[in-house]
Amino acid sequence: MGEEYAVELEHPSAKTFVTILEALGNIVDEALFSFTKDGMAVKALDPAKVALIEIKIPPEAFLTFKITKELSVGMNLSSLIKSIAKPKKTDKLTFKANEQFYELTIEGVAVKRYKYRSVEVSATEVPEVTLDFKVRVLVLAQAFKAAVKDLKGVGSITFVAEDDQNLYLRATEGGAEAKLSKMGGSILEMEVSEPSRCIYDEDYITKILNLTGIAENLEIKFGNDLPLRLSFNLVDGGSVNYLLAPKA
Repeated sequence: MGEEYAVELEHPSAKTFVTILEALGNIVDEALFSFTKDGMAVKALDPAKVALIEIKIPPEAFLTFKITKELSVGMNLSSLIKSIAKPKKTDKLTFKANEQFYELTIEGVAVKRYKYRSVEVSATEVPEVTLDFKVRVLVLAQAFKAAVKDLKGVGSITFVAEDDQNLYLRATEGGAEAKLSKMGGSILEMEVSEPSRCIYDEDYITKILNLTGIAENLEIKFGNDLPLRLSFNLVDGGSVNYLLAPKA
């Protein structure tokens, strides 16, 4: 007799699903996944309490979405990511879970099945904070990725917005600079209620750059002495919000 699973999901893109797991695994080693009638959700705070990542994928993003009982599943991301083969673009993914185990099946030319035991992970409790961001920029995801890569190795990046036309990413030391602009087509929308500049850790931004491969656009919010908020609307449905504290 087959194993009973409370959660059975089928996602059209194994590549998207694994990319999300990889981004999450760059922030934390373990995470608690919540499966409810509203979809799949994860919230995780990195050990240094510098970065918070929140992932939500609604039921309609899945080909199949069956939940007989709401469930929280603790995953060891570091071992999971190491063991899974890189999926191809056309591969689909099936995820099943009960209170003890979870199983991922990647289906393409070949079928690869992986089964793991759930680990105990505490839920991430983060108080709700309302932030009054002074800058909002909607950019092409690939343009942002290219801008950050142009500054590779600088250590810290200063985000600068003086008007509603250009966003500058500047190396805090040295003269390296990348510019995103409305005129150049990399900025789709931009609102600046107060000219702002703030410094963020380059390494923490790089940790989630792989998400630009599964999102067309990226919303950037920041302000003077405020966290950086990066919001990805995923092409296959769902969203990832990433909040990064400014450097002291």
